Amino acid sequence: MASLLLLGLVPVLFALGMSIGGKYAFHVSGTQDVKPRPWLVWLAMATMLVIRLLLAASMEGYSCDVQTFQAWAVRAAENLSGFYSGGFFADYPPGYMYVLFLIGKLKELLDLPDGGSGFLALIKLPAIIADMLTTFLLYRLANLRFGKKAALAVALMYGFNPAVILDSAVWGQVDAVFTLFIVLSIFFLTGNHLASSVSWFVVALLIKPQALIFTPLLLASAVDRLLLQPVNGIWTRILVAAAAGGLVFMVGVAPFALEEGPLWVFDHYRATLTSYPYATVNAYNLFALSGANFTNETASWLFFPYRSWGTLFIVLATLFAFRVYFCASEETRLYLMGMFIIAAVFIFSARMHERYLFPVLIFALLAALYAGSMQLLVIFTGFSITHYINVVHVLIASTRGITHIPGNDPLLLGTSMANLLLFLYMLRCIARSWSNQEGRLLPE
Repeated sequence: MASLLLLGLVPVLFALGMSIGGKYAFHVSGTQDVKPRPWLVWLAMATMLVIRLLLAASMEGYSCDVQTFQAWAVRAAENLSGFYSGGFFADYPPGYMYVLFLIGKLKELLDLPDGGSGFLALIKLPAIIADMLTTFLLYRLANLRFGKKAALAVALMYGFNPAVILDSAVWGQVDAVFTLFIVLSIFFLTGNHLASSVSWFVVALLIKPQALIFTPLLLASAVDRLLLQPVNGIWTRILVAAAAGGLVFMVGVAPFALEEGPLWVFDHYRATLTSYPYATVNAYNLFALSGANFTNETASWLFFPYRSWGTLFIVLATLFAFRVYFCASEETRLYLMGMFIIAAVFIFSARMHERYLFPVLIFALLAALYAGSMQLLVIFTGFSITHYINVVHVLIASTRGITHIPGNDPLLLGTSMANLLLFLYMLRCIARSWSNQEGRLLPE
């Protein structure tokens, strides 16, 4: 029954979001000034929230992750600064432990039982809140650029997206939380607020180490500002931004460093990043397509280990990402670069998990919005579907006691191929955007 409900989210919710969104943004005849009624915006947001809360309380999600977060919340509430002491398993950085500390304290205050639906919903609540804040941010950005009609469309496309709902309200993971802070970082970077940008990036890094994937965006922006378009005082502003980021990082790790030592956090990041030494961990990508799901990354493929191929692909992806930045328009380049880099790393790097593609959704939608590109909207839709299939397939398998999807599974192979084809189509769209403005979705 749960499997049928999950699979039913795809045609129902995504069709709802895309069809209503398309009506209000792109297919209303007459003036572009047609606006949705204010109550419709609030109704849509309320519906998004209610759907998430109902699913969060009624579906266990990925039991390993949910039970781990619950155990961490209880332990953090008991002794936050000593959370990592005593050999207790905790592979996440310190940032999210502050959130779990609040959840643990709230659980104590409300006297919620360990196995009840209340604690289950509470453990998923931060990611649900992040979903809603991201949706509201999209609405505000689209409203500023194109008006309320397009803003409602964009909000519907993201807020009712089954892949977004699945990750937070059903699975129980926190990818939406760190993604929100990455988007805030890039938003402030586009506005030339360097200190705020770096600070939000560090917050994302304190929550999940996958934030490191987006480091090239900050580096490209720094190179641009320092070497290509230097302005007076830029060195001072960059140093201030670096200091702000460093201060945020030190404040975030300080309570734990008092117990574990000043350099403990760097060893912790290293251990986390080197865990799961497999070519792919249920991530439907190029290595999964080669039949290497849960194959050790030291195994050979086409004469070289998967780990070496992954490293080579990351280097090539980073170099091309810089070209995306410097060839695209100033308004879209960071969103295009973010979309490209997360898709490239997920599809071509080792040690990827099924959920690591999640940030591509927000970056693809933002790129489509600012570029006004129908093709980029197709990419957003395509990755929404493949990401949903990947995650829901792994989730359903976990309810049957299956943690490793077989390498010859048809759905794994088909979705992996679809991701690869979407990536190639994305490259084509990016290349075409450098030379023309075909396929525009929204008017200037």
